[in-house]
Amino acid sequence: MIQILFLADANWYFGLWLGIFILAIIIEAAEPGLVSIWFAGGALVAFILSLFPNVPLWVQIIAFIATSGILLLLSFLFFRKSFLNAKSVQTNVDAMLKEEVILLSSCDKDTLGEVKYRDVIWKVTPKSHDASFEKGETAIVDGIKGNRLVIKKKGTKK
Repeated sequence: MIQILFLADANWYFGLWLGIFILAIIIEAAEPGLVSIWFAGGALVAFILSLFPNVPLWVQIIAFIATSGILLLLSFLFFRKSFLNAKSVQTNVDAMLKEEVILLSSCDKDTLGEVKYRDVIWKVTPKSHDASFEKGETAIVDGIKGNRLVIKKKGTKK
């Protein structure tokens, strides 16, 4: 009986949608990125519909879901390029590729050398089997093989 009386009074719907709108805005302000802005738009449309006395709750719910979905789709289409084409930031060992290093000891195909990169001493091996490096020579990090850097002569393309 109480539930029927409560649902029969449609005056509380606007408060529901206003509450969802405010909550979505607070969450959006607290979290970085697009987290709940779509629900704020849907709640705003449903709130406006709730101000009209003849609009039933199920229409407001459908409007909320549809508007939120459309806003989500539009935001993906609008920001698609920035999401899909975002340049990845190299971290850890990937950041070492193509960096110049100075050899602390000579190396060739049979002898491992050493370089210092950002205060860490690494074992190095030449990329080409016929290459040799002298102490103090500058080389380019071409790859990483296990715990060793693979280096090449500065100015070589291969």
